Amino acid sequence: MSLPVPGAARLAGPAASLAALTALVPARVVETVTLPVRVGAAAAQVTLALAALVAPDGPVRRRGGYAEMVTRAIGDGGYAERLTALATDEQGPVRLVTTLNALTSPDRPLGRLLEQDGALDRLLAEDGPLLPVLQAGGPLERLLAPGGALDRILSPGGPLDQVVAPDGVLDRLLAAGGAVDRVTTPGGVLDRLLEPGGLLDRVLSEDGFVDKLVAEGGTLDQLVALGDTLEEIQPRLVELATLVPTLGESADALQRAVGPLGDLAGRFPLRGRRAGALPAGG
Repeated sequence: MSLPVPGAARLAGPAASLAALTALVPARVVETVTLPVRVGAAAAQVTLALAALVAPDGPVRRRGGYAEMVTRAIGDGGYAERLTALATDEQGPVRLVTTLNALTSPDRPLGRLLEQDGALDRLLAEDGPLLPVLQAGGPLERLLAPGGALDRILSPGGPLDQVVAPDGVLDRLLAAGGAVDRVTTPGGVLDRLLEPGGLLDRVLSEDGFVDKLVAEGGTLDQLVALGDTLEEIQPRLVELATLVPTLGESADALQRAVGPLGDLAGRFPLRGRRAGALPAGG
């Protein structure tokens, strides 16, 4: 049986006394007393971090670091300066944007083509002429089907092979003095096409071919309306096709009936009677 030793608590050492003292002091007082120490430690850590950041081999000053990247962006001849020069260059992208804006203005053919409910919208509408071409089983699918027109064009010995064969169509077109030379020669077809007042000017001019094509009630609208008319005429054409054989049979029957009458009329001596009637009349 062990007996308590008098003064054992005093022998626990200074650590126990400090812990007991800290437990007796409020936490706020401890924080206030240690605040300068903590601030100094934080400042030292920041100073060391900044020193490492701006060191010659640090992320700011090293080759390809942040300082070089910023200088490359906003320094003399940097990205910002070159972008500003490009944006203010009259012969640069600004001119292209201005030209594109002018071409697509509402009073130009391309602008009217692209406007809302314009020719392009009507062409791509669900009931427009393009959708039947793209639908399943439509012309495009038949064109791209195995064994279809495209397969036959690209097959060995097919039309494409014949076009690009030695001394073929393409060789003759591109030969010296050939069709392409005659088209592109100065004063040739291409020059006349592109000259002021030429065919291209007349096609794209106001009230020209393109204007009339895409105008409301113009050629394109009339073609679409013509499709509806053809659909209405189709049943009548079918009825007419069934009547044509009947008409042929009727014509044959009429010929068979008239033939004997003609033979009978030929038997009467009409010419002799006219000849005998002339002296009586004299």
